[in-house]
Amino acid sequence: MQPDKIVPIELIDNYFPIIDGVVHTVHNYALEMSKTSDVAVVTPKTKKKNEDIEIPYKVIYTKRYPIPFPEYSLSAAKLDGKCKAEIKSMNPDIFHTHSPFWVGGFALSYGKKLGVPVVSTFHSKYYDDVLNITKSKLIANIVKNYVVNHYNRADSVWACSHGTAETLRSYGYKGDIFVMENGSAMQIPDEKRPALEAAARAKFEIPKDKRVILFVGHLIKHKNLPLILDTVRLLCNECDDYRLLIAGTGYDGEEIKKYADSLGFSDGTVRFLGRVYEKELLAGLYLCSDLFFFPSVYDNAPLVVREAAALSLPSLLTEGSNSAEAVIKDVTGFTAKENAKDMAEEIKRIFDTPGLLCKVGAEAERRIPKTFEQIVKAVREKYAEVIEKYRSDKKINTP
Repeated sequence: MQPDKIVPIELIDNYFPIIDGVVHTVHNYALEMSKTSDVAVVTPKTKKKNEDIEIPYKVIYTKRYPIPFPEYSLSAAKLDGKCKAEIKSMNPDIFHTHSPFWVGGFALSYGKKLGVPVVSTFHSKYYDDVLNITKSKLIANIVKNYVVNHYNRADSVWACSHGTAETLRSYGYKGDIFVMENGSAMQIPDEKRPALEAAARAKFEIPKDKRVILFVGHLIKHKNLPLILDTVRLLCNECDDYRLLIAGTGYDGEEIKKYADSLGFSDGTVRFLGRVYEKELLAGLYLCSDLFFFPSVYDNAPLVVREAAALSLPSLLTEGSNSAEAVIKDVTGFTAKENAKDMAEEIKRIFDTPGLLCKVGAEAERRIPKTFEQIVKAVREKYAEVIEKYRSDKKINTP
């Protein structure tokens, strides 16, 4: 089977205008795959229209179950005859689900009916998600067992990092796990960078004479936003040279902003920029910054760390976290213990060591990011292996 001719169906529980690492991954998979074959993304309909992202590939929208969270929805694909007919008409070779829940269950059942294998990628710490929302270990454990059952039924199980694979094993999954890294779509030629930096600096009024620290991501507390604010508060207690930029939105956004207000920062020290959709503007934001601060222990293989690295911006991460798997301390990034005192001391050391940020940033750009072109080539090759094994095991003749 020719890997570049495989017709995949990528399934995800939520899609644009919601933006997160999984959405970016699926989008870039589909972008690359659409260059050589048919591909479709299956996702529930959303309440909001997407007007910011150009989508040149097929998206099949399913009926949805409404839930209390306004941005999100759950797929009712099992009850959607039109969706099933559209998928079947594409003669797919493989299903790849990026969620173990509603679209994941649909992928398993409909993939079996159509006689195609199902790949399922473990992206997120679902136990932590459910515990954070429900505050119930009982409910979180029920969901964890459901997740393990889902992956037990998939034909091939993937994870986005070795640490993520270990998280799935800690849930009780005992089967094989293939690690497929995330890519970065933030490759910007050197000659374009000064103009992008200047545009972002002008739009967001970012000073050149301050130490600029950047966070990009969802504004949710379990990404350690309070720790970021506490760390910058300690730094600002000693001098006024630091500026913190926070780009993103999220369901804890207002609470996080109130917490920032309670810490009594001087005007302009901490700024919430909202969601930055446009790729070139986001690139400019990375280029304006001196250090990317992402102490989350919740994330697995964050795309934002790879995006920052692609633009020579080194990251400070929590020591021992899955996020820190991508870096070597003082070579391609920085790590510190998960508390404000140690993080602040590390940031002071980083800025006070001449040439360190430049040296580590250059190595981060050289070693960390892989393009989605490289990643999708590997994805297609692995798809071909999974399909051949599936057909051999089921004794299906290859066309």
